[in-house]
Amino acid sequence: MEITAAQVKDLREKTGLGMMICKQALTESKGDMTLAIENLRKQGQMTAAKRAGKAAKQGIVAIVSDASTTIVYEVNSETDFVARNEDFSSFVTALGKLLLAKKPATIEEARSLTLPEWGTTVEARVTDLIGKIGENLGFRRYRKMDADTACERIVTYLHGQGKIGVAVKLSVDPAAALAGEPVSLLGKDLAMQVAAANPMAANRESIPAATIEKEKEIYFTQAQTSGKPEKIWDKIVEGKLVKFYQETVLTEQGFIRDPEKPVSDRIALAEKECGATIKVLSFIRLELGAEE
Repeated sequence: MEITAAQVKDLREKTGLGMMICKQALTESKGDMTLAIENLRKQGQMTAAKRAGKAAKQGIVAIVSDASTTIVYEVNSETDFVARNEDFSSFVTALGKLLLAKKPATIEEARSLTLPEWGTTVEARVTDLIGKIGENLGFRRYRKMDADTACERIVTYLHGQGKIGVAVKLSVDPAAALAGEPVSLLGKDLAMQVAAANPMAANRESIPAATIEKEKEIYFTQAQTSGKPEKIWDKIVEGKLVKFYQETVLTEQGFIRDPEKPVSDRIALAEKECGATIKVLSFIRLELGAEE
């Protein structure tokens, strides 16, 4: 039977796949639209199964925000070339809009959401794209940060065209200073600090107690085997712990623009400029292809 241009266009709109692929699928299904979609999905699943073992560490980290929520998410491909593909980019954009609209609690929930552009779940759309593009793809990570707009502000930073995505949440008191330039500039500096220095936590209190205890245990063992008197072992541990905080805690790291001074000095300067108390509450940092 003859396959019309209208049928091909209809299938293309439903699947987002190329005209020639859609025409072939309709020809093989003798014009049965449902069967054509089913066969295309199967082809995508077969390709996905074949590519499953291929490392997908390229792609992009993206950030979307509204008045109270910021979402940082990562979509991967095998090669940087595919990360610039129009179909890949369209999916990343549509996914960002969907995540911001629905604000799912987990990535599992996010993958099960339906993309209105294609009428399929996020997970199914990834499979379809694998079949079309021929590379392993994945929606791998998703982080959501909410702010109380009455007293908190989230500042974001995207490094290297999607290589690292950062969001930093600040509290400001009084709230009248929230929208001021000193807070904006501080937020940008802190986000760049997080991108460059990769801290473990915003402050000491945010580091799990078990992590601190493990570090103390290691430092104490080092002190015991150092050959130094037992009476100073506790001081050795204390000194090493201070250095650990300086390396891993955002507010205690050396400021990237002036490494001789801690980030806390940069915060103090912003507080003086805007006449407010500013606290770093938390941050998100996703680096493309990095392990958790």
